[in-house]
Amino acid sequence: MKTVMQNFQHGKIIFPGTAILFVFFSITIVMVQSCTTINPGEVGLKIKRGKMEAQNYLPGRYHSGAGTKFVVFNTRINDVSLQSSLPTKEGLEAKINLTMLYHIKPDAIQNIYLNLGMDYEKEVVMNNLEAIARETCLNYRAMDLMIQRDSLEKSIFVNMNADLAHYGFVIDQILVRYIDVPKEIDAAIEKKVLSEQEIKQQEVNILTQKKSTDATIEKERKEMEFNFEKQKREIETGIQQQRMEADFAIEKERKEAERKVIEATAAKKVQDLQNSTITPLLIKYKTIDVMSALANSPNTKLIITDGKTPLTLREDR
Repeated sequence: MKTVMQNFQHGKIIFPGTAILFVFFSITIVMVQSCTTINPGEVGLKIKRGKMEAQNYLPGRYHSGAGTKFVVFNTRINDVSLQSSLPTKEGLEAKINLTMLYHIKPDAIQNIYLNLGMDYEKEVVMNNLEAIARETCLNYRAMDLMIQRDSLEKSIFVNMNADLAHYGFVIDQILVRYIDVPKEIDAAIEKKVLSEQEIKQQEVNILTQKKSTDATIEKERKEMEFNFEKQKREIETGIQQQRMEADFAIEKERKEAERKVIEATAAKKVQDLQNSTITPLLIKYKTIDVMSALANSPNTKLIITDGKTPLTLREDR
């Protein structure tokens, strides 16, 4: 190609096939140089003669042409880092190194280009990150920064999303990589950590003792319930036995009373029968038998009678 161009410049004769080949390569080079490639993870804007088209261009290859250019935005997750000495609540300075992950919403690139320009990361993202980190650290004591790192990350994350969301930026994560505080704060933090560990150990001991006490109380309670149930069963058994004995005695007395009633009834019936069989004639007959027996006795008798009923008053031998 270089030889062809040199020959052409020096007025040397060029064969027709070579000229065609030269023209083809020249056109190809011009076309390649006038094309813009938008890679995956990028979105482009087309600026033609100073005017921006409303369309967003997705990944692909596009012809630029004269007076036309493409502005390409990276919509992947990007990271920025901040290392600075920030003031704390008590007026001390803490050296903080943090990293922020963020990305651009594809549908917000026109707004970003028109209002912020292409230097948005430095002018908007980093400036806001430093300002919010400084403002957030003012709410913490130096000692708290060391032991409340998660809270610090969350506060910066929430405030950054609140400030940058309307521009089209999305904050994905805030990572505090390290915090360096004055030595006296380190000593105080270490002492506090040891104190907290001792307190936690005491809490564990108290909890263990409480569990042991609860277990002992529960064991004693179950034993008392068992003994109570045992005594209750024994009392119920005794009461049941006494009730059976009482029922037996009552039944025995009832049977005895029935027997006596039957006996008295029988005696009364006999008496009634005897009374019903003793007549005056029978009495007279019995009297005659007695008189006959007395008359046959060899002893001297004196019998006084009213003529109806004989009575013996004396008997001489």
